[in-house]
Amino acid sequence: MEKQTYKFTAVQSLQLENSFGTIATATDVQLDVSLGINSEDYGWFEFYDIETGGDNWYAEGGLWFDGKELVDYDGVFALPPFILDKLEELGYNVEDYR
Repeated sequence: MEKQTYKFTAVQSLQLENSFGTIATATDVQLDVSLGINSEDYGWFEFYDIETGGDNWYAEGGLWFDGKELVDYDGVFALPPFILDKLEELGYNVEDYR
């Protein structure tokens, strides 16, 4: 399998939390998104806000696959819809993460 990287923009409302509660929220944040598929069992994602180049909002993480099924991820509490949508568009089953 050849490595693939997909770049696109997304608009999303975001919320940053820790054990003390909500730290920051923002609506309609324009994001620069990269999604990489390295092999049949591993991929990755990265996104950041365009306005500040990632100073305000930034996240990255790993994606683990069993063939065309997403079986695990790391890096964020929940995968954002724009990552799940792109994976579905690419033919991956993400049903367990909706």
